[in-house]
Amino acid sequence: MIIPQGWEYNYDEEISNDEYEVIEKFFASYRNQNFIVADEYRQDFSMVPLEEEKIIFKINEDIWKSMNFQRKIYHKGKPYIIELGLWRVGHMETDPKCLSVREFRIITNGKVHFIDLNTQDASKNKMLFNIISIFDERKIISPEQAFCKRMYTNKALQEFMVNHDWQKIAEGINQNPSLANALFIIREGYESCSHFTADFGTILYQLISFRINNFNNFNERDLHELDKLILKLSKTELLKVQLHEQTGGSKSWPTSSILLESNNYNSRMHRSQQYNVPNTELEEENKVLNQCIKTLKK
Repeated sequence: MIIPQGWEYNYDEEISNDEYEVIEKFFASYRNQNFIVADEYRQDFSMVPLEEEKIIFKINEDIWKSMNFQRKIYHKGKPYIIELGLWRVGHMETDPKCLSVREFRIITNGKVHFIDLNTQDASKNKMLFNIISIFDERKIISPEQAFCKRMYTNKALQEFMVNHDWQKIAEGINQNPSLANALFIIREGYESCSHFTADFGTILYQLISFRINNFNNFNERDLHELDKLILKLSKTELLKVQLHEQTGGSKSWPTSSILLESNNYNSRMHRSQQYNVPNTELEEENKVLNQCIKTLKK
């Protein structure tokens, strides 16, 4: 979540009773799950580049890992957003064998409360124990791992949307109903020579996003047909997944030997993110969905 400028930040304020209860609801939403899908999952690897970095051999063991979790939780009619960031650095014998808390905060009413768990406070120690026990690294998977079997790079859906062929999209779903929850490619490519991004979205997400971005280009009948298709898919997932990869390198001098022109360090960062309603990233799309449902069911 991007926090707007001008919000109030609290770093040392005591946790209120309401915040305690919200945090317990947050823990309960993840407790006893066989696996947990992180909202953002990042790994950094050392690498060996060849052919001017056109070919990259990745060292399989990551040197840095981070995982973020985010949920909107209502308590006593008021919305709270809980954000938890975990990380692990290195694989040395002296490194911790579990994830560490990088960031833990509660956002409500334009206020951001950063919770410091590095204290001797008994209640905060209990929170830290809950985080360590619930968010076991062995149970956490990336959005890429969770959804890769549902990802398709075929661009037929994009073509049908551009041509407003809503009937063909419906026909394709009828031919293979499992595709209603598939993730079809939205865009892919290099943003620069070292940054590559690919976005995927369910049909429901892409139809609503297309509706939002092209609203002024629809006539009344066309918009009605699109909304009927959105209503038909309203029980499917509203989901977007992004994959991002970045490579980089650095050099330093002098070296330890004349056999080395420079000391080289090369790395590859791989990140996947999920955008959905529970983690607050698709609130606008969800409002449009509810609007379509309400209008067509009258």
